[in-house]
Amino acid sequence: MVLFLCACLKPFQTEGGFTTTKIGPRPLWNATYTDKLRHDLLLNYDKFARPAPHQNTTNVDFGISIRHIEVNEFKSTVTVYGFAKLQWNDEKLKWNKSDYGGLDKLNMADHELWLPDLFLINSGVSTAINSYNSQCHVYDNGGVFWVPPAQFTVLCDLNLKYWPFDTQKCYMEFISWTHHGNEINLKILNKRTEPDVDVIIKSTEWMIGDTSIRKDDRKYSCCNEPYPYITITINLIRRSPSYKALIITPAFVIIGLILATFWLPPQAGEKIILNGCTAIIITLFLLYFTQKIPAMGSHTPLVVFFYSTCLWIVCFSIIGSVIVILLSRSQHNKPLPWLIKQPLTGCIGKWLGISSYVKDSSNLNATVEEMRDHQVTDFEENGLGNDDKQFIASKSKMQYQSDWILLAVAIDRISFLFYSFLFFILSLSYSI
Repeated sequence: MVLFLCACLKPFQTEGGFTTTKIGPRPLWNATYTDKLRHDLLLNYDKFARPAPHQNTTNVDFGISIRHIEVNEFKSTVTVYGFAKLQWNDEKLKWNKSDYGGLDKLNMADHELWLPDLFLINSGVSTAINSYNSQCHVYDNGGVFWVPPAQFTVLCDLNLKYWPFDTQKCYMEFISWTHHGNEINLKILNKRTEPDVDVIIKSTEWMIGDTSIRKDDRKYSCCNEPYPYITITINLIRRSPSYKALIITPAFVIIGLILATFWLPPQAGEKIILNGCTAIIITLFLLYFTQKIPAMGSHTPLVVFFYSTCLWIVCFSIIGSVIVILLSRSQHNKPLPWLIKQPLTGCIGKWLGISSYVKDSSNLNATVEEMRDHQVTDFEENGLGNDDKQFIASKSKMQYQSDWILLAVAIDRISFLFYSFLFFILSLSYSI
């Protein structure tokens, strides 16, 4: 009985008339060195305090591994999928591995430790580095290595002037939100000059070109301390083989259709029909561009300018076709002015490729002159009847009509040369 009472009263101690009881966690019967180390490290650990004396600087090495990218042209954002890499020294997390069975590394949850407050200052969604409940590698010398999966959405000034053969340059700037350079000094992990690019799934439209990573210091008017930040530059190159078939090839077809209208006969009403169909095709492409390309106050794509210019050219071509048809179909009672006809029947006509029309006009002119000569001879001998006079008058009108058709054909050929030169200039200016 006495032994039982002694055993029951053993946890209680009396000091100065007071009874005290030892309070603490009950030891685990299967505790490991890892459990003991975690308990000792986190017992009085404050994860909100920088793990160094205030006069010391915490060096944080930063890097990134890029695995995939997405570009949203309508929001002017680029989403980068990958891993962030951070490494620093936590002076509160040092231990002697000989006291813990030679344990030199410990995995700890990120919410249990102090983490650098790095932010992506040009982010389009969230600025902080999300942890995704990842773990940190903690070493016996106090070194901490944290590799959280990351999804960064950055704002990027997209220049679509050369769409769909454009190259975009985007930046990611990381900086400590509350600590200046005397407290947290950002460094580039392993002193690399470019981020790690290991693409798992290639983007269907973009590929990653040259990349770079650099560290700079920034000073603000309010403070004397420097604020280090790390800038990652990513060059994105658009994959454009499909656009060559969808946009570039139809552009050449449209040019061919516009120029083909000038080689149709001047009396052909199909000129207006062909130009109208071409205008509809161009309009459909412009509607396609409104769905594919965001409306921008600047950097309007050159291909849009090209198609809109083609629409204007088609409009002027329709006006020219109407004039040509009117000249060739209308009944003319007056001959073509000599100042216009003479160059067309000479060298200019040969250069314009209207020799066949010149020959027909010359043959008809010779026939009319011959009939007039016969008219004078017959009148002197026998006189002419009304039917002969009407026949000769109709032949004269046919000669006039042929001359005006010659003018209409010349207008078509000159228009062909002018618009061919215009398309050549447009192609050069929009391809540079």
